[in-house]
Amino acid sequence: MAAGALPAAAHANYVRSNPGADARLVKPPIEIRVVFSEPPDPRGSTVQVFDLGGQRVDLNDTTASGESNGLRVGVKPIGDGGYTVAWSTLSAVDGHETKGTFAFAVGNGPLPALPDVVNASPPPSPLELLGRTIGYAGIALALGAAYFALRVHAPTGATELRRERQLLLVAAGLLVVGSLLLVADQGGRLPPRLALFLGVRALAGLAIAAAAAAPFRATTRRDVVFAAALAAALTATLVSHATAIGDGKDMVLDLVHVAAVSIWSGGVVALLWIVLLRADRDDAMLARIAWRFSLTALVAVAVLVTTGTLQSLDRLVLVQDLVETPYGIALLAKILLLAIALSVGALNLLRYGPRADRRALVRGTVAETGLLAAVMVAAAVLTASAPPAQSTGAAFDETQRVSGYRVELVVPTATPGRSRFVLRVHQGLTPVTGAQKVALRFTMVEHDMGQSELIADERAPGEYVATGSPVAMFGTWKVQAIVRLAGRDDVDALFTVPIAGTQTASAVALTAGQFNLVVFPDPTVPIEGAPIALSIVVIDKQGNPVIGHRITGTLSGSAGQAALPSALTATEAGSGRYRIDIAALAKGTWTAKIAIDGPENSADYGFEVSP
Repeated sequence: MAAGALPAAAHANYVRSNPGADARLVKPPIEIRVVFSEPPDPRGSTVQVFDLGGQRVDLNDTTASGESNGLRVGVKPIGDGGYTVAWSTLSAVDGHETKGTFAFAVGNGPLPALPDVVNASPPPSPLELLGRTIGYAGIALALGAAYFALRVHAPTGATELRRERQLLLVAAGLLVVGSLLLVADQGGRLPPRLALFLGVRALAGLAIAAAAAAPFRATTRRDVVFAAALAAALTATLVSHATAIGDGKDMVLDLVHVAAVSIWSGGVVALLWIVLLRADRDDAMLARIAWRFSLTALVAVAVLVTTGTLQSLDRLVLVQDLVETPYGIALLAKILLLAIALSVGALNLLRYGPRADRRALVRGTVAETGLLAAVMVAAAVLTASAPPAQSTGAAFDETQRVSGYRVELVVPTATPGRSRFVLRVHQGLTPVTGAQKVALRFTMVEHDMGQSELIADERAPGEYVATGSPVAMFGTWKVQAIVRLAGRDDVDALFTVPIAGTQTASAVALTAGQFNLVVFPDPTVPIEGAPIALSIVVIDKQGNPVIGHRITGTLSGSAGQAALPSALTATEAGSGRYRIDIAALAKGTWTAKIAIDGPENSADYGFEVSP
């Protein structure tokens, strides 16, 4: 069943932004920066900023930000209030568009109520699907016909040679037309990289047409056609999701998968047009050719199953994805078409081939050709869609199936401190809405830090979002998601979330006399002019949380001057967790001297404040 899996083409998804989603700033930003999971094309991408009245307040100067896969846009002078950032990216790999929004607020302004950051892609246009289908058919026909002539049956005589040339000219036309349709679908937004590979595909078609028309030796012509067809197949891999994320294994699997399905489907057409439709073919010779091609097809199917299975492990999250997601349903349809085509081919081989029953073989091969043509349409739909396992760019993204419900937990960052926890709940294809209560309960595995709870709000159908700092230190956290539904049993899913396997400069472990501390800023990347909190986890030498102690902090800036004349006192959040709130700091390097019950138990914590 996994033989039908093909890698989905690339989509540039939101990873993070500055300011972050739902951030509340003291000082207005001068620009917005957004980082995506794959490279966007700045020419066809936009980042727009709107105030509550719907007026644009950005400078309309979206450019690359200098970060990997990042975009930026300047912002006009703005005051207190809520603002919405709407972004639209054009994948630099294959031209697919992705859209989303997030909100932030300045001062005490209201925060716009928006769904969590959604990586939504519009459905593929009919022109794109047509271009993909025709292009894939051209690759399959050229590669399959060339392989058939080189390894299965070398056409001889004027009739067979003429029919071979006709197939090659049709394949060339399909490659050129398919490429032109995809260019027309992109219009003026065509990314340079995609334009390059579509140009290579079209040139491969022209080379095949030239080879078919030129007075070459038959073996030379077939070698040229095979090489050009393989180059065209390579272009399909080079605009795939595997290439976008730089996965060499998936790139190889994709190319082998495309070659295998092309040798099978294109070879079926070559067998039909060059051999079976000739009424003067000797029955014994016909049986031998049908048998040799059947062996080739069986090898191709074995390769399809192997590469498809390996790719499916990366494309589907759950087995139920085949019936519970749009991508999975399209994939299941493609699998069924391939299975039926394989059954027809097996019938040709086992029943009609040995008897050289020409009429039955023609009927079966025509049916097989039609089914494989439908497979090309399904492949076009799949490669234009994002699979369930499409990367969200989040540090943690896991899906479980609990009591008939599909529950997905997304955590953007893997560092201690403030974070967003997004829970998506579906029953089949239907989002679960109107839950009476959605709670996330957090407990730490390594230490007894007690249990903390966040209540999530519904932001969009089936999507519940909670923001807070329940994961207070490095380690392994159990997150119990409870969805309370009216008149039904609770949906209860348990996730294991690792928090920062390695410590970073912004979240470190310190020794303060007889205590051990874990200190991190909230947000993880402090921003100039925005509120900052230092979260402090205190444990004793035995690893137990320390409660009921007085913790103070004194700040000094990069120039060595005192930031505040008096010490700041931390508030206790329970289970050994403390918090020092700071209204705002200027950009630069800062040091906080943290003391527990006096200077004898103190440690210095340094951190950066970004502009």
